Amino acid sequence: MSACSSEFYMRTFRWILGFIGFLIIAGCANEIEKQNNLDSGNLLTVALENLNDRYIEPLQPDAMSINGLQKLIARDPTLNIERKKTHIALSMDGSTLASFKLPEETDIHEWVDLTVQLVNRARSQSSTLAQLSEDETHKLLLSGIIENTDRYSRYLPPRAAGHSRESRDGFGGIGVVLDQVNGRVIIRNVTPHNPAAEAGLRENDQITHIDGKSILGHSVGRVVKLLRGVVSEPVQIRISRENLEEPLSVTVIRGRVIRQSVVSRHAQNIVIIRIKTFNQGTVTALRNAITKAVKEMGRDLKGIVLDLRSNPGGLLYQAIAVADLFMVKGRIISTKGRHAESNQIFDATPSELLAGMPMAVLINGRSASAAEIVAAALRDSGRAAVIGSTSYGKGSVQTIVRLPNTAEYHFTWARVLAPSGQTLDSQGIVPVICTNVSRDKLENLKISLNKGKGNLSAVQDVYRPQAELPHYSKARKAACPPSSIRPVDDLESAKLLLMNNKIYRSTIVHPPTNPAER
Repeated sequence: MSACSSEFYMRTFRWILGFIGFLIIAGCANEIEKQNNLDSGNLLTVALENLNDRYIEPLQPDAMSINGLQKLIARDPTLNIERKKTHIALSMDGSTLASFKLPEETDIHEWVDLTVQLVNRARSQSSTLAQLSEDETHKLLLSGIIENTDRYSRYLPPRAAGHSRESRDGFGGIGVVLDQVNGRVIIRNVTPHNPAAEAGLRENDQITHIDGKSILGHSVGRVVKLLRGVVSEPVQIRISRENLEEPLSVTVIRGRVIRQSVVSRHAQNIVIIRIKTFNQGTVTALRNAITKAVKEMGRDLKGIVLDLRSNPGGLLYQAIAVADLFMVKGRIISTKGRHAESNQIFDATPSELLAGMPMAVLINGRSASAAEIVAAALRDSGRAAVIGSTSYGKGSVQTIVRLPNTAEYHFTWARVLAPSGQTLDSQGIVPVICTNVSRDKLENLKISLNKGKGNLSAVQDVYRPQAELPHYSKARKAACPPSSIRPVDDLESAKLLLMNNKIYRSTIVHPPTNPAER
């Protein structure tokens, strides 16, 4: 082979290597661009269609899409989205990166396609956006879409949505509360009627192994994750128990565990039931609590106190069912919205627990939503006296839409009307007996309620029969402002009231003659 031929081959070889290198570099660039592209079309379609169709006020796809885009690109100050008369432009540092023709304002699918193109173009040019995970990108985009609606509507990312579903609907688990003491994981509470209790686990048992593996050094959170799982699947737990020489292995079949929302006790022949929230198990737990109280006290039971203080709300149908337990007829609530299915009327069914039993409902400034629905229904039906301080004033209903990425939209789709026709939003429930007053007035009130001793006229600015005043007025709310605490005075006043039938009857509302309709 000649020197010239050798040089030719070398040049050719270097050229081939360079070309291969170009292909590799181009391939990497294409792969990077592919990685930066998010296939968000289905997710955005579900989000925009539901908001457009079901939100309480009309929402336009164009405005929602642009709000979401602006929220996302705000992460990179060099980017800008500008909507012009006929086009929408994406720019970086003043230079246009892309320009697209505007779709029709109401064309959801065209706006979804445009949004996806702009998101991917922005991610391909911005290292800041490219570094965001898929979940982070969706969080910014989807929260931006909904954040300019109302204060109760929100986007919950997948993890937060999962926690929300667990609090509402329960989860696969065994039903224990755990604590960590000196590195040991201890069972602090075993919830009755749940798998752990049925398997014989007890308070103060120390968990040492789960499914044959030591949990030494694990946090409580990690142990909780190991105990949770698919309903009906077994989990093997090894425990150390005081007075047992050898460890005990127990197989527990996971069940649907719903967090305890009802706590009850009784004092002075009165059953006191606190509802902390409204979840899937609330009505059943409340019915069981009342049945237990009747069994334990029998004819000695003289009254019911339903404590809804600091209850933030929860599931609407559970609140309606709770009110229905104590009502024999009449309106519970009605709801009004833009979607046909949001316009509903809920009336009481004929059966009633503890018919005619004197009843008081406790509320405060943190009683909201479903708690206010129960308080308003029992107040307006003449079933209970309301005591405490003015409630929060959340008179709307949120619907929940599960998105394809397992996240959720919680958005407002209806307003709530009490049987009297009062809207609760920003008004709240004003109690007939207010305890958020000065100590002197409160002591005078207790004296007046104490089996008729004292003179009610001495505390007329604190207490007035409901018939004398409308259900809501700015003056009444100002006289009884919301309070975030749960003072013992509320409960003491309630017990005194329930033991004084004459005064109790004067606090009860006469049911409205023209209940709220659709």
